[in-house]
Amino acid sequence: MPNKTHQDAIKEYGYKIGPAEVDTNTNPVAYYVEDEQGKRTKITNNEALEFIANAKMGNHDGNIHTYDNYVQLFNILGIRPKLW
Repeated sequence: MPNKTHQDAIKEYGYKIGPAEVDTNTNPVAYYVEDEQGKRTKITNNEALEFIANAKMGNHDGNIHTYDNYVQLFNILGIRPKLW
């Protein structure tokens, strides 16, 4: 079975994570979680923002465990997996 990716975490938890609209004058960059209905909530939790700043959330070289990063971030934010 192939390794899980951030897409698997998004399906399991029902949320995705993204940067807010890019503004080069904003520091640090704002991030949000978005639910399945498209409702975005800005991430204001300092622990979560620090985690995002220090973790590689992308999977550009295939060696980054994005599933684990997303799950850890969801746990910091208190988001639990969906019940099927």
